[in-house]
Amino acid sequence: MELSERKKAILKSVIDSYIRTGDPVGSKSLAENEQFSLSSATIRSEMNDLESMGYLEQPHTSAGRVPTPQGYRTYVDSLMEKYFLGMEELEVLDEVMSGKLNEVGKLMDEAAKAIGQITNYATFSFLGGNSNIVDRFETVFVDDYSFLLIMICKDGLIRNRHVKLMDPITRETLERAKEALNATLTGLSADQINLSVILDFEEKMKDSRNFATTVLRVVHEMLGSYDQEKVHIDGVTKLLSYPEFMNVAKFQSVLSLFEQRQRFAELMQKAVPGQTSVVIGNEDDELAPPDTGFVFHPITVGGKVVGAIGVIGPQRMDYKKVVASLDYFAKGLVGQIGPAEGKDQLKGASPDGNGKDSE
Repeated sequence: MELSERKKAILKSVIDSYIRTGDPVGSKSLAENEQFSLSSATIRSEMNDLESMGYLEQPHTSAGRVPTPQGYRTYVDSLMEKYFLGMEELEVLDEVMSGKLNEVGKLMDEAAKAIGQITNYATFSFLGGNSNIVDRFETVFVDDYSFLLIMICKDGLIRNRHVKLMDPITRETLERAKEALNATLTGLSADQINLSVILDFEEKMKDSRNFATTVLRVVHEMLGSYDQEKVHIDGVTKLLSYPEFMNVAKFQSVLSLFEQRQRFAELMQKAVPGQTSVVIGNEDDELAPPDTGFVFHPITVGGKVVGAIGVIGPQRMDYKKVVASLDYFAKGLVGQIGPAEGKDQLKGASPDGNGKDSE
């Protein structure tokens, strides 16, 4: 049986109502909707057809209908209206995007918090652990006792560290350190920096061996921070406000998802660059626990997916608001780390002003 335009309209209305209230939807409530000039009996007949086609189900004999995973999938793919973020919602996200955050990971973490604030669901940001091959180093002289060390990785990610020293340095020494770093440590990961590489770097630094040791320590710390995938979770307890997660077993299944970094790596492999994806529980139990919705947008740097930011909530989550929020953030992020990400972020790189290391 084909999904007619009338059936699509009724299916959409049922899902919109169920997302909003969490209560099964009956034909009588739809008949009272000004959108439909149909009798309750006609709507009930259409809802029966939608149930037999697998789009709706009836939790109890006397209850109304609720969407099935197939119903949600159709809704997300072809029935859902575009959501326009309100001024307050835009201000929350714009505040994150305007922050002076020189690292993609920190920007994603802050955005996840903001999106959680807007949607009232749990959020996550994930950064892959394969970003530790250095393309080049840059240095910025701050004063005689401090400098900024900037590390640009092959995939475009940038880290910087404000390094404070016990002994003074000159601009010439700092320039020589940059040249030595680029000559000896580029193209290497942390585990490839062996004794031979270290000795080569120290030889190029000649009479500045103590300074060379400090630089190597900082580089090792910066590279080592990439050793594992990073998953930042925010707002998990928000899920407890939804009846779906009052069941302890279901809530624990969500917690176990966040504890399994490998699942996030698998998620990235399925991601389509530049596109927000929706995973519906019971449709893909490998990625999303039953009765949950899982929405994520991959983060692409230099044409490569390096992470993702996303939302997890009940299966009846407000998908249109979640998708709009993720799309808006992703578009803003592209503006910050797009084709000119190296040049733009180097211009913005500066000491954090509080005398502490920043990374």
